[in-house]
Amino acid sequence: MAVEQTTKADVIVIGGGMVGLASAIALRDRGLDVLLCDPGEARARTSYGNAGVVSRGSIFPMSSPALWAKLPTYLRNADRGLRLRHTHVARVLPWTAHFLAAARTSAWERAAAALVPLTSAALPEHLGLAERAGAGHLIRRCGWIKLYRTPEAFTGAALERAILARHGVAVDLLDAEAVREAEPALIRAYAHGMLLPETGAVSDPGALMEAYQQLYADLGGRSLGMVTTGLQPTEDGWQVRHAEGAVQARQVVLAAGAASGEIARGLGYRFAFAAERGYHTHYALHPDSPALTRPVLDTGAGSIVAPMGEGRVRVLSGVELNARAAPPDYVQIEAAAREAAGTLRLGANLDNRPWMGARPSTPDGLPVIGPAPRHRGLIFAFGHGHIGLSTGPITGRLVADLATGREPAIPVAPFAPQRLLGWPRRRPPQPDGAMARP
Repeated sequence: MAVEQTTKADVIVIGGGMVGLASAIALRDRGLDVLLCDPGEARARTSYGNAGVVSRGSIFPMSSPALWAKLPTYLRNADRGLRLRHTHVARVLPWTAHFLAAARTSAWERAAAALVPLTSAALPEHLGLAERAGAGHLIRRCGWIKLYRTPEAFTGAALERAILARHGVAVDLLDAEAVREAEPALIRAYAHGMLLPETGAVSDPGALMEAYQQLYADLGGRSLGMVTTGLQPTEDGWQVRHAEGAVQARQVVLAAGAASGEIARGLGYRFAFAAERGYHTHYALHPDSPALTRPVLDTGAGSIVAPMGEGRVRVLSGVELNARAAPPDYVQIEAAAREAAGTLRLGANLDNRPWMGARPSTPDGLPVIGPAPRHRGLIFAFGHGHIGLSTGPITGRLVADLATGREPAIPVAPFAPQRLLGWPRRRPPQPDGAMARP
């Protein structure tokens, strides 16, 4: 009979995506003995599969005031940017109720104000970490563009532009000719564009993650790839069990992305939480096409095209609300690829099948960062949605601050776990200006 082995550390970090990895690096920088635990396949992590945008302007939750006008379209799955699995949405009623409550102008503005310090620190933190990892060449300060097919669509984004201006986020407005000049690779005509120049673009998110993993190893960080979700408190800290034994530590950081809700539930925390699934596929650009120089969001298609190395682009779908482990549904990415073929001169598809990953989604669009309310030594760091790759390094610094008793580098009160625990006890507020029904 094999003897069970117990490993000890100062801190266990559960989750090997950008947030967990950056937290592990920051904790090692503070001199702590860190064990990073993640059983998942690297390619399946959303840090690998996103658009690589690191932007100060990524401050808007999905639950926008425009939701109410678009709700009938969303419910019919007639909007390219959002696809619902209705049975799944019914199963995550706490998330759904909070999500509808957050779809108000006042809530949207509060969320944006809370995210500004986090996104403002994102690019400087990434650049510093990338230089340490010898991967500075993978991040370019090139901005990214949001494109609008009609004047009406551009007018409809006026509130977004006003909030960006209020928080000092630089925006360059482009007319149709300026869009063509900024991105000669575009073959579709757009009425307007919005360039956010305070943005970095990662040309290969997977390679950047590998460089950060090597940096962590070079710092003496340890990793374990066979962890189960068995997390439990002990008399002097925490224990995580795995196939060959257990790991014990004084503190634990839960940064397991979309799996974090399930792990937290085992400790009695029922977060209003859902998984946002997304897809991507890669195409070669046509040999006669100019290069695409920066990521581009086509608001009319609800999808993104992003350059990923020499002559290659990543086409990314909108959001699918579905169970994390449900079989893939390629309807959205196939539609996004068709739209991309009208936006760029594409060559061959480079993938055997589209990639799929699940983002951890909170209803108010804010991450969960902070100490657990009922357990000493447990720090939550998940729920970053679409900005996990972007804000991972600054979140790692905040985690290290909390673990070592320092004042966090930026305010974390808006990200407190308590706000998402339990069911809403009142009817969600009506959209601004709407009359409440009896």
